[in-house]
Amino acid sequence: MSVGHVTRTLIDESRGGRQLTVEVWYPAARAGTSPTRYELLPGIAFDSPAATEAAPPAPGRCPLVVWSHGRTGLRHNYTMLCEGLSRRGFVVVSADHPGDTLFDWLTGDNVDDETNERQRLGDVSYLIDVMTNGFDATVPPSMIDPKAIFVGGHSYGGLTALVTAAGIHDVEADSRVRAIAGAQAYTRTLGADVIDRIRVPALLLVGLGDRTTPPSTDAEPVWSRLQSRDSRHRRVDLPDGGHQACSDFAFYMEMLPSIPDVPRLVVDYLDSIAAESPADYRDTWRATLEMQTGAIADFFTEHR
Repeated sequence: MSVGHVTRTLIDESRGGRQLTVEVWYPAARAGTSPTRYELLPGIAFDSPAATEAAPPAPGRCPLVVWSHGRTGLRHNYTMLCEGLSRRGFVVVSADHPGDTLFDWLTGDNVDDETNERQRLGDVSYLIDVMTNGFDATVPPSMIDPKAIFVGGHSYGGLTALVTAAGIHDVEADSRVRAIAGAQAYTRTLGADVIDRIRVPALLLVGLGDRTTPPSTDAEPVWSRLQSRDSRHRRVDLPDGGHQACSDFAFYMEMLPSIPDVPRLVVDYLDSIAAESPADYRDTWRATLEMQTGAIADFFTEHR
């Protein structure tokens, strides 16, 4: 299936004009006019191998996935995963979470954890509102199945998915969400009371080589509570998965030698991630990413 793509900047007036830049991937009837180009940083960009711009949407209604980036992440750090879900029939939307992006942390504009979690929950609910009520002529509301809404995320975005279903800090759960997925999720700060409020099926994707959110601190405790309460929950262990197993990190490392004049700061940042990754990640990342994409698609389809 072809994949269409569009980027927009949205303003949530109900939250003081909070600005969200979003990427949307959608099943397309055919390829569009040009390959999608993702700009990671000013002057550093790459063309998508799958998504195109101005592609006509495929007919019919599609399930919606809201994808949440990790701490210090960006909305387009998961393009291969999001494109893969779209090829499998999902509309996928991902936004920067202002206050917790790479640029916020570099400039000291990052927010505290409670503020971040409140803002992230607001972002997710706002994106669901927009996608189901009128995002864009390219992806009209008629394309979205309002009874098939899912939330997934990586690391702190995995926590975001979990608390979207549970509620936190007096912010209520979003009742429209049918199931959730956390990839290498950061969960150690979640109390048992929060986990026990999750009433929708949850998928945990656990990197056995993850040193940032190790299974012992961020998968085992939450999984033991989830699986004891509801048989619909599922866990998938990734034997070769590090913390960035669902992101585009390994793809960036492959492209790095072909991109001229990459700032030293970027190289050092990627090298620091590589140092925390399994030794054989260069050989295994594609298979691991495909495993996760298929697991998320199958899980959400099962609970559609």
